[in-house]
Amino acid sequence: MEQIELRPLQEVALKECRRAFSHTKRFILKATCGFGKTVLSAYFIKRAVDNGIKCLFVVDRIVLAEQTDAVFAKYGISCGIIQADNEKYFPDRQVQIGSIQTLNRRDIDQYGLILIDECHCHHDAHTKLMEKNKDAFIMGLTSTPYAKDLGKYYDFFIEPVTVKEMVKNGELVPFDIYAPSVADLSKLKIRAGDYTEESLSEAYDQVDIIGDVVNVWKKLTPGKKTIVFGVNVAHIKHLAKEFNRVRVSACQINAYQSKTEREEALSGFINGGTMVLCSVEVATKGFDCPAVEVVALAVATKSSMKWEQTTGRGLRLSPGKDKCTILDFGGNAERLGFPDEHEFLHLDDGNKYGSKTKQKERPEQLPKACPSCEFVKPPGVRKCPACGFEPDFVEDVETGAGELEKLKRKAKKEFTLSDKQSFLSQLNQYAFEKGYKMGRESWPWSRYKYKDKFGSDIPSRLKWDLREPLSAEVKNFITSCNIRWAKTKNKEA
Repeated sequence: MEQIELRPLQEVALKECRRAFSHTKRFILKATCGFGKTVLSAYFIKRAVDNGIKCLFVVDRIVLAEQTDAVFAKYGISCGIIQADNEKYFPDRQVQIGSIQTLNRRDIDQYGLILIDECHCHHDAHTKLMEKNKDAFIMGLTSTPYAKDLGKYYDFFIEPVTVKEMVKNGELVPFDIYAPSVADLSKLKIRAGDYTEESLSEAYDQVDIIGDVVNVWKKLTPGKKTIVFGVNVAHIKHLAKEFNRVRVSACQINAYQSKTEREEALSGFINGGTMVLCSVEVATKGFDCPAVEVVALAVATKSSMKWEQTTGRGLRLSPGKDKCTILDFGGNAERLGFPDEHEFLHLDDGNKYGSKTKQKERPEQLPKACPSCEFVKPPGVRKCPACGFEPDFVEDVETGAGELEKLKRKAKKEFTLSDKQSFLSQLNQYAFEKGYKMGRESWPWSRYKYKDKFGSDIPSRLKWDLREPLSAEVKNFITSCNIRWAKTKNKEA
């Protein structure tokens, strides 16, 4: 039996989780792939067991149950597994690992501590479990707590450690992004907030497009272990076939295969000579292959959740691996930003702030692609750090005539969502103190002043009704606005 030794960043997360539990019984720990959420969970459970508390770790696939059981067993935690016909079904044990599908069909016991893995995939069964255990301490675990209505079930989320901090600390590898233009995305249709499978298939599942994906891979990342994400099963089958046609060993994995077929495909990729694995979603939940050096997205998405989940599959450490290369065939970085820079402030609780009419937001500055060397660069950087190319003037969109372009990060400081939220909250405090009339869930005065400051209406991602004490900066801004307004009135008079 091994002792649980937490890494320094896990110790930071442990302190933050304890602090969160001192304020609420239900919150989410946001931690990226590779952070070690299962090990941290083992630490919590072992301490709970020592105090006589009954514990439940919830997964949404049996393969995850088996993996979790193996980790817990390594640290001397004896578990039962709640899953149909499982040989490890020991209902009397203090610690249980349960698949949510099986828990939904059985009588639910009472637990003191419940940890819910991949909690962004919230089902009715999770709600039922939480309602049956109203007095339990519950922590959700996910790297992407962006799902709709999560705020109805958890009070808040914490992110003690970011991807950037883990990279800086040497616990994840850094990444480069290359952005090709292989498909015409202008005709993509949107349904339920993301591009439709039908329009994506029409754009990507074509012989020449598939060939371009393979050719780009051969040009930039030949011989590197790769996961390719496609539109649907037909698309990934065509991608795997094209890789194999040019003598690059590839396979595909999908939900319609038998368990044996999937296990053989994964084993060949993880332990064998298969170089490329093609998948539709996140290469099945619980998939772990640190040796992956390339993540290719042969698909476009508007979902930050999908963008971060997919790219995160290549960031784990592995011997001889110094970075991850992301081949972004969907323009996702230029649409959503770098996957480690997505700002997220609040869980979605189903409430909409502000007026019923949705205001059009001015897009934040996003990365662009170097037209010379294909490196994806952040906004504000003209001279390419990869090749030294500097355009004569800044175009709205830099293109590379079908070539991959390496994106670069921004050099200048921008206002973050946190900055904007704080500024708005201080405006609200001023309006409150002055007794200004409040509109429907917001102060109209604050909206106007916010627009004066940032040149756009309040993004829907901000909370419109929060308040916080005024800083000198905001006081000075309000004073200057008042002086400007007074001068205008004097001229009119």
